[in-house]
Amino acid sequence: MEAQSWRGISVKWTRPHVSDLAVAATLYYLLYLQPEVPGLVAVAVAIASLRCIQLGRAV
Repeated sequence: MEAQSWRGISVKWTRPHVSDLAVAATLYYLLYLQPEVPGLVAVAVAIASLRCIQLGRAV
């Protein structure tokens, strides 16, 4: 059996548009207002909603 080589994950960052920042800020604010949502979860959702971060498998 042949050993498989590990293929890494590439992260591509592009400059966010104003609309992306507005959506992320709105999501963060709405989640921040909810007392049952921890602050770290609100930050994670806001970062994940940015379309400027792209993950892919390196070839």
